[in-house]
Amino acid sequence: MGKRICVYCSSSNILEQKYTEAADSFAKAASLREYTIVCGGSCRGLMGVLIDKMNELGGDVEGVMPSFMKDIELDHPSLRKLTLVDSMSRRKEMLRENTDAVVALPGGVGTIEELIETYTLKRLGLYPGTVILLNLDGFFNPLLQLFAHLVSEKMLNRNWSDALIVVEDVSGLVEAIEKCKPQILEPKHYAPA
Repeated sequence: MGKRICVYCSSSNILEQKYTEAADSFAKAASLREYTIVCGGSCRGLMGVLIDKMNELGGDVEGVMPSFMKDIELDHPSLRKLTLVDSMSRRKEMLRENTDAVVALPGGVGTIEELIETYTLKRLGLYPGTVILLNLDGFFNPLLQLFAHLVSEKMLNRNWSDALIVVEDVSGLVEAIEKCKPQILEPKHYAPA
């Protein structure tokens, strides 16, 4: 049995090809390694790419979507396991549940919000999995610069990167997932120092 990986990613259908190629490549690697991928369950954007490729290769993929979003994100018709929930909060809890890692592929505000919540839980000692950011072609550099700014303003502990693995490509992402092990951080890790 492979690892269980939560993936946050874009639901936009108008992305540059490099992003869809990365999602496709990750899905191939995940299927080969028998990972279970848990994502938002949409047929749109990188979620759709992940689900399509996992299905094509016989991989294990699950979706979690609030009922009210079915008309916005359009649930993937080929998804064999889609759980409908009553809120975004419940969705995020279920996406993380029993996962070895949370991975953020390039995405918009929803992806960033999900990542920040999980990263915060990791730093508080409330999420044992690994948090990984795929910084493809520097996509998340502005976010990482914001973290550096928060450190310089003493709003964020200098140890912030201990709770976040940043990789540049899909091979680095797979390598980070392969190495991940459960780890609970001490809540004191969170406080600026």
